[in-house]
Amino acid sequence: MNQTQSSGTAKPTTAAPGHSPRLLAIGVIGAAMVDHQVHRTASTRARLEGAADMAQRLGMLDGAEAQLVATLLARYDAGQPFTAFVPGAQV
Repeated sequence: MNQTQSSGTAKPTTAAPGHSPRLLAIGVIGAAMVDHQVHRTASTRARLEGAADMAQRLGMLDGAEAQLVATLLARYDAGQPFTAFVPGAQV
């Protein structure tokens, strides 16, 4: 809870309007992707796969986006460098 300077009473903090669930899901997946790129552990991979799976099940991630996550994970498994992904390139 935040306190405003004028009243001194606590007021709840809410998310800014306009943040769609889809954008929030993509943000969570992006954060999980970076975490997995940095740490490369089974738990970071599971978190990334779980976030992508849940987002797809909820309709926040389409099939092509889910496939991109799977393709990037396969590239990590194959030991390809992270720079192998170029936005807009054929995956």
